[in-house]
Amino acid sequence: MWQERENSSVGYNEEMFGEPSSPVRQEPEQEPPRPRAAAGDAQALLARQLAPGERLLWFGSPKKLHGPRGAGKLFAVFFLGFACFWELMALQTLTAGAGIFGIVFPLFGIPFILVGIKLLFPQVGGPKPEEIVYAVTDQRVLVVTRGRVSSWELDSVQGVEKRYYPDGTGDLILSNGQVETYCRNGHTRHRNIAMEFSGLADVDAAEAALRGR
Repeated sequence: MWQERENSSVGYNEEMFGEPSSPVRQEPEQEPPRPRAAAGDAQALLARQLAPGERLLWFGSPKKLHGPRGAGKLFAVFFLGFACFWELMALQTLTAGAGIFGIVFPLFGIPFILVGIKLLFPQVGGPKPEEIVYAVTDQRVLVVTRGRVSSWELDSVQGVEKRYYPDGTGDLILSNGQVETYCRNGHTRHRNIAMEFSGLADVDAAEAALRGR
């Protein structure tokens, strides 16, 4: 898919031309980045995933995990607002002395409030940025999250999309051409299967490692 560039050099033997020989100084080869096991469980787990001969080209963690955007954010705000309004109305039955019903009825609104908070702020209760590691090797792309490892072969990556945020961070979204079918509200829907590197401090560096391997 992408080709590596190999550096080569051509020289001559100085003794053939009667020139004094001098020691040849060679530039040390730059080693690929390696995750530090002491940096956290996620990086230690990533280090154990590398196969013999597999080179790590880039790895990083989210700088900031962003919430939904556009219509998704609007829906999350509406859902949470309606859940809070419903809960306030339910609490009025408690103050009005509705007996057991007035006590139990407000409890049904709590799960909806929690769902609304999760929709608007997906990082709440989820993995912390330091518990997530993304990586690009010369063979695969990997995501390590709380002991779970997902990986794709580089040859399976068919699409690359970048998303930028005002704070300078960005997302790298990879697709492999496969489609997932699911049912929602009684209707069959389809969506592309994607692997996402979220909230990267330098999304361009991750893409460069992916394309230049």
